[in-house]
Amino acid sequence: MSSSKSPSQHHFPMIVQGEVELDQKEKAAEWVEAFLQRSFFDCCSDHPIRRNEKNRYCINCDMSACQYCITSGIHRHHKILKIYRHVYKDVVSLAAMDRYIDCAAIQPYKCNKRLVIALNPLPHCGTMSNVDASCYVCNRRLAEPHLYRYCSISCKVIAFERKSNELSPPFLSIQSPTKDKEKQAEQPKNKRKGNPRRAPFF
Repeated sequence: MSSSKSPSQHHFPMIVQGEVELDQKEKAAEWVEAFLQRSFFDCCSDHPIRRNEKNRYCINCDMSACQYCITSGIHRHHKILKIYRHVYKDVVSLAAMDRYIDCAAIQPYKCNKRLVIALNPLPHCGTMSNVDASCYVCNRRLAEPHLYRYCSISCKVIAFERKSNELSPPFLSIQSPTKDKEKQAEQPKNKRKGNPRRAPFF
């Protein structure tokens, strides 16, 4: 009878920290790039209802879907993004997208009283000769260049793939070093331990 090996006896390949960071970068870029290549607002063949469009994106399945596909089917418990239209271009809610990627430095726009970010550069942005007031990638005009660097998600993805240092911005992962430092700074330094007790009266 052969004795089973304990977990400590198994040999696993050694993973270098740099390889882990590179793998995370590839996965993040691959997921976002697939999202940016999808087309939306087509009629749903599975639910041919009037004015029913594919304005949802399933992150798990990498596909566009309509509201009925999301509520009844395999997408019910998946990660879903709702797509909106702004100046005839696809946009997504900043609050919703910020749950999955680091949306810092992307110029937001107002659409029906909500902040949205563009999947790809908007047509009304135009190009500018002043580099300081334009998108770092496509040179389109930024509404607030002192606060943001990119006009769309796709421009930030391009900048993300061009960078040579993994520890330098821009970041796509929500567990970026910058955000970790910000969270540590927000935590109080002198945190009282236990419940406070009153001094005894004499």
